[in-house]
Amino acid sequence: MMCIDVCRTMGAKAMAANPSFSSGTAILACAAMAVLYVGMLYTPSLLFRLPPARTINEHYIRRFTCSVVASVLASGLCFWLLGSPIDMLRNGDLPAALAVLGIRRDHVWQATLYPLLLTALLYLGPLVMTALNTDERLEDEAKVEMGFIQGLFTRTRDNVISLTTDIFAWRNYIVGPLTEEWVFRACMVPVLLCAGYSQLKVMLLCPLYFGLAHLNHYWETVYPENRNHKIAALITGFRFAYTTIFGWYAAFLYLRTGHLVAPLVAHIFCNVMGLPAVGDALESPYNKVIGLTFLVGLGSFICLLNPATSPALYGYMPGQCLPTAS
Repeated sequence: MMCIDVCRTMGAKAMAANPSFSSGTAILACAAMAVLYVGMLYTPSLLFRLPPARTINEHYIRRFTCSVVASVLASGLCFWLLGSPIDMLRNGDLPAALAVLGIRRDHVWQATLYPLLLTALLYLGPLVMTALNTDERLEDEAKVEMGFIQGLFTRTRDNVISLTTDIFAWRNYIVGPLTEEWVFRACMVPVLLCAGYSQLKVMLLCPLYFGLAHLNHYWETVYPENRNHKIAALITGFRFAYTTIFGWYAAFLYLRTGHLVAPLVAHIFCNVMGLPAVGDALESPYNKVIGLTFLVGLGSFICLLNPATSPALYGYMPGQCLPTAS
């Protein structure tokens, strides 16, 4: 309960009245975090002059290491700017310092379950399509229900098993979401709030850094994949668009719940599901059912967005800047 009490002691409005650093400094600090996160991926070859990785696993293990180092450095920059977390660490109050980054011990199951179910509503159509396509011979309602359950179980089981053998699963479901949410939400949001930015501005700013951090894929699309610049620009532009849109949602979850786990579970779930296969849905014999469930899911998501993310459910004061030592 100490973490709850500590986290409730200071709101963003109080800090905004007398910020310890300027709004411009906050913008530059967040830009530095984004550049650091992307630039660190290329340090093995550019800075340390290491030879090219011999296998794809070695390539991604290097990148995992770089992502973790970038996350630690971003945390250091965040703590240095805010000041108070460093004092908390000196006083041995690690939980309070971690609470600044949204790492809290209280209300964990709420921050895990509610955002997960909320995000799943956006994928209600694809989830139903996956279940129905598991066995097209299903006819009666009982069998359809069983097919839906089997479809969800099979997808979950396959993704869990893949973690033991597939380096891409580690990238998409563990290292990528964790380090990205750490840097682009946990480190950036407190800095922007404590510089006096409103929650709305923070929600709009952070995703832009998140989207821009994916523009390095342009270079990787042109050269290693030998694609022309026009195709690379289209792919990169599309990636920037959907990562920015997701960033808005992730920042909203973080600002509303004060829990890093909330955007993290949403990020992992979206990576597991991928972008909806619209073409497959239109060609499916169940396209009307899938279309209806998509609309039901979208409508339910819109209706439940605010109630399911009510700060009261997570023991959180909305818009708080950072906790103070008790």
